[in-house]
Amino acid sequence: MWHRHAIASRRLASALVAAIILLVGGTAPAWADAPYCSLRDPSHQIYEMYPTATGYRSVVGDINNETQVTVGEQIPFPLLHGEMGQHTLYVPVDSGDPLGYIQIRSELTEWGMAEIVWALSLQREVVDFRFQRCRGRACSSVLDKGLRELIQGLDQDALIALLDDQGQLQESLAATMNEDERMLASVVTRSAIKVIAVIESGWSTTVRELAQNHPDL
Repeated sequence: MWHRHAIASRRLASALVAAIILLVGGTAPAWADAPYCSLRDPSHQIYEMYPTATGYRSVVGDINNETQVTVGEQIPFPLLHGEMGQHTLYVPVDSGDPLGYIQIRSELTEWGMAEIVWALSLQREVVDFRFQRCRGRACSSVLDKGLRELIQGLDQDALIALLDDQGQLQESLAATMNEDERMLASVVTRSAIKVIAVIESGWSTTVRELAQNHPDL
């Protein structure tokens, strides 16, 4: 297992500095039209990711310092301060029966912030994901290289096993990817690990309630 505070590369650090400059300087209009980590057109996206859903619940949670500590103890890297605050967890349902979870996470990439919509099973395994916002050619080409198929059905432990000691997708799994694609695939994999930990920690009451009320699902 890699050191939990040492997965950021120099290129990622440079991207962070650039992102901060843009945000502080007010020169990032692309972020002005959408709240941080906001799922756009929830009905459309939720029903696309869960075609059998007849409705959905939305549960607002506060990702605070306590959640940050708990998540940091569960996964090999901590939540960033910018990931704190109120976030929404969506629970698609079919005639009242929960189908899973949907949440959007914002992640820092070499090309700026990417917004990733995650669909998880009730057991917190990856069902699907999509980019709501992503810049760079790798955003589409990494999907052509099989990233979605690689992580579908995996739980937190299996996702962690995909990464090397530096928190990057293992070279053997990225044999067909170029450097940019591998970097983005690593960000996506870490995001999946993180969103599972965040849901289990920040929405523990909801997770427990669904498990108790729907033990057969």
